[in-house]
Amino acid sequence: MSADDATFKNAMRLLAGGVTIVATSLHGEKSGLTATAVCSLALAPSRVLACVNHAGRTYELLSKSRIMSVNLLAEGHEELARRFAAKRATQVEDRFADIVWRSSVTGAPLLADALAALDCRVTDIMPLDTHSILVGVVEDIHFGPRGRPLVHFEGGYTSLLSALSESMT
Repeated sequence: MSADDATFKNAMRLLAGGVTIVATSLHGEKSGLTATAVCSLALAPSRVLACVNHAGRTYELLSKSRIMSVNLLAEGHEELARRFAAKRATQVEDRFADIVWRSSVTGAPLLADALAALDCRVTDIMPLDTHSILVGVVEDIHFGPRGRPLVHFEGGYTSLLSALSESMT
């Protein structure tokens, strides 16, 4: 027997996670989403994994392009994290507008001022229920300004120091 959905969600809200934007492009179309289910997987070769919902446009493009960037967000990127996390009524809105993006080896969009932006080739896609686990080999890394990471904790965005002090009270 597994835990009920509400209990599981309440427990997972207590797992503080770094906030990223996973992005891709295919034939000039860019798509991306906010993700906390991202982590390093191996060192040689350097690999990361990201869990992405099947329902969105980003997964559709990722599965075809087989390229992705993993952009590590800083404290000042909360609005950007919300923009890429929001469920949009239309595909017309450009989440990438008014932000400096660059590309590198794969052509995936890299956030210019991310703490770090990992440029990856997707080597494996493992479907599981509503999501897929994507494994990417890191082809290149770009570093932005140094700063503190943006953290997702208890259903909202915070700084690492704030998350620690809130959990201690």
